[in-house]
Amino acid sequence: MAVPTFDEELDDIKPTKTHAQPVVAAAPVTATAAAPAPAPAAVTVPTPAPAAVVFDDEPAKPKAAVKSDADNCDTDFDDEDVYKRPGQLDQCRPGKKGSGADAARFSLIPKEWVKLQSSKTHFLETPGKDQKRGRYRCLSPMGSEEPGYCCLRLKEDGTVDIVALVVRYTNADPATGKYTAAVDPVTGAKTAPPIQWAVQFVRLSQFNMKQIKKLPDEDSTPYDIDMVMTLAEGRAFGYEFSRISSGKARWLQNPALVAEVKAAVQKFIRDDAKILKAKLGKKLSLVEWKALLAGLTTSAEDASMGDVDDL
Repeated sequence: MAVPTFDEELDDIKPTKTHAQPVVAAAPVTATAAAPAPAPAAVTVPTPAPAAVVFDDEPAKPKAAVKSDADNCDTDFDDEDVYKRPGQLDQCRPGKKGSGADAARFSLIPKEWVKLQSSKTHFLETPGKDQKRGRYRCLSPMGSEEPGYCCLRLKEDGTVDIVALVVRYTNADPATGKYTAAVDPVTGAKTAPPIQWAVQFVRLSQFNMKQIKKLPDEDSTPYDIDMVMTLAEGRAFGYEFSRISSGKARWLQNPALVAEVKAAVQKFIRDDAKILKAKLGKKLSLVEWKALLAGLTTSAEDASMGDVDDL
């Protein structure tokens, strides 16, 4: 059974083709002197192949030049390189309540490129004036009912966390996650806006996984659709997920964009998806867990020298 959606105003829009214009060679020029020089050979310019299917006719912006001088460290407040985060992976999530950014629209990266990652984790806060929060991977493996040392000392089981790479639609309406079609006043034809995107990751709970699993039609999967992530209603924290379009994910309808996304995710999935796995939390050995818990003041009983003696 299809899940009701609220982005159907663009479902009937098909991508339009744009073609590169062929370059015409200039005609050969001959001199008018008594002894004319040989005419230059005609220049044959190959006709460019048709451009890939796109949603807009905007020319691609040239990439900024990379500084080649390693000793040139000059910068300023308008230097965009200062604010870039190469190799970093930002989290896909809506803004805080009342911010006007209540919805984050995204689509899951195909599992054939990189699979979802999961682990049991503990979320801890360190005491003191330099209080820090951190997520650490549990010593109890997935599927095991046996508590790990960390579970016993913290008196709580690790929670199951799942992380996944996604295509985030950065120019979708931040309040609704929808795209608004431009309508030609004469013909009434609708034009889909160009897609602006970023590769990010989404953090999911077991409940979120069950929610998302129910969203696609029977003949499709969660990897085929666009969905929107919103703050959970009536709860202090957490997110809810709903399907935003009745058709196929918008970025998957554009072959050129699919190729761009596939190239962009490579740095996040090499080395056995190391960057994505790091979002599950820091992996500690038993000795490292004992050292960490020895410095935490979770309760009078936990703040003992037992952990230190066991190192």
